[in-house]
Amino acid sequence: MSSPWAFGNTTVRNPLRIRSGLIVLKNSALNGFLIGKSQELKFAELLDAAGVVEIKNPSRDYSDLGRKWRSCFSQLGFITHKFSRGTELGKTEPLIGSAIKLIGDRRMTGLPFEITPIGRRLIDAESFPEQQECMLRALKSYEIPSAIEAHNGVTPFKPLFFMLQALTELLAQTGTGLSGVEMGVLQVFRTHDPDEIKDIIALIVKYRELCQNTDGTVAKRMLGRKTLEPFADNMGIRFESLNDYADLNFRYLRHTGLFSYRGRRLVFNSDKQAIIDAILSDGVKPAGANNEQYLAGLWAGAPLPTDDERGALSEITRYRNLLANCDIPPDLLPDVPEHPSIADMNMIRLRLEKMRQDQLELQYAAIQAEEPYISETIAYLKKLDNQNDECTKNLEKIDDKAAYLEWAVWRAFLAIDSLVNPAYEARRFRVDQDFYPIGCAPGRGPDMIFIFEDFAFVVEVTLTSSSRQEAAEGEPVRRHVAMEKERIAGESGKPVYGLFLAGTIDNNTAETFRIGVWYNGDNPEFINIVPLKLSQFIQIMVVFRERRFSAARLRQLLDTCLIPRNAHAPAWKKEIETSVMDFISSIT
Repeated sequence: MSSPWAFGNTTVRNPLRIRSGLIVLKNSALNGFLIGKSQELKFAELLDAAGVVEIKNPSRDYSDLGRKWRSCFSQLGFITHKFSRGTELGKTEPLIGSAIKLIGDRRMTGLPFEITPIGRRLIDAESFPEQQECMLRALKSYEIPSAIEAHNGVTPFKPLFFMLQALTELLAQTGTGLSGVEMGVLQVFRTHDPDEIKDIIALIVKYRELCQNTDGTVAKRMLGRKTLEPFADNMGIRFESLNDYADLNFRYLRHTGLFSYRGRRLVFNSDKQAIIDAILSDGVKPAGANNEQYLAGLWAGAPLPTDDERGALSEITRYRNLLANCDIPPDLLPDVPEHPSIADMNMIRLRLEKMRQDQLELQYAAIQAEEPYISETIAYLKKLDNQNDECTKNLEKIDDKAAYLEWAVWRAFLAIDSLVNPAYEARRFRVDQDFYPIGCAPGRGPDMIFIFEDFAFVVEVTLTSSSRQEAAEGEPVRRHVAMEKERIAGESGKPVYGLFLAGTIDNNTAETFRIGVWYNGDNPEFINIVPLKLSQFIQIMVVFRERRFSAARLRQLLDTCLIPRNAHAPAWKKEIETSVMDFISSIT
């Protein structure tokens, strides 16, 4: 049995970071000059300096980090590849030159590890739907074996097309999506034969039947392990590695925009079903042994159904109809001009797609106070506060805790509701099609802004602690609250409160917020910022789940916390703790 297939590698587990890594490469002297251990080491250092990765042990040789990131870029076609061991730094390769001629791109030089047209396209993609389309083009082109990934004796195979086939069959037979264990089964097979795919899905159906007859979470986990271990043993890898590949493939597939995550299962994104159907009806066409053709397609990015006028217009019409059903007046929807170019049509399509996503986010916000969503939010908050109990066991692995903390707090305020500003304006971090976080909020502004009828909250969260907390958060948090106070007060006259959430509150941080002053030149601006421990906020949300209270009651709590801030920081923190406990008692 051949080894399991996977997109990227487990070092670049999060495909959302690929664009940031490519930008680092583009802005360096390493673009096309990434051969050799010293260059790999430099690339790793640049990735660390840009915050794309974190080198935790700088004393060890971490050139492998740069090499693995380079390997991921090369595998997916975002940079060219080095095909000859003897190629030296700064030397071109004939195979690259042959593929470039098929692409017709004069900006490419023929050097190994140089950014390709699809890589440049990803770098230039500012909106999330554009970035997803770039990943879709890359994965649609990707096949194994190839000039880049040789696997002797294996029939040419396109993993993305296989997943479209397999999930279509699974949904047709069962109506439910793919679990992590079931992904582990799929990734050991390589076929496009419909009959063989039916046999594979039959294995998954059999596993589900066994699962239904198994009681208890632990027993079900053991069944999953028992199901996957024979595949892992046959491939000579650890069971945990097969699990890692499944997680990796889930992430990359979702980043194409074609797939969504529902109840910890992979399903199709219903808004993309027309694209999925078009790709499937077009059929699978592996390049096989034609290396130049494969590389040209990989480096240029695969064509999509929306690349022609008919496909683009069909999607525009469909999105306009979806938005019309959301009671959006037709005059607010962008129209297709006379004699538009394909670029014009796709720009309109992407605008409509963004409007559709905004409407779905409003629906997402409206259900956050319901079960199981409010309990899930509390579970995430507990996990991020290292409170591991029964409710946190079934949550997926969190690889970006800072981003998930912002996201969980945002969801908590969506549950409290009565917001005047829409959910997508209340957050400054981005979310994907399933409303999971895509990195942290950018600088030069707060993490979240919640505007209510008579007041506003500016919310900042952090994972930092000790004296580093004040250095990292004291100045920007005060500046952000002062900035939003000036803006919101100027627009509506509403009072603005700052809420600072962290695992622990350092005394120096509390002292900075206790004083509550921000100078604009020589003019002092007095601002109200209440620091709460994350555990205190969790207690408040647990009470909210049982006895719903309004945002106005939360405002009263902040007012109560601000009254004793003439005390020094340690005493003020104790008064805040007392105020929180009194608030909880008054609700319960």
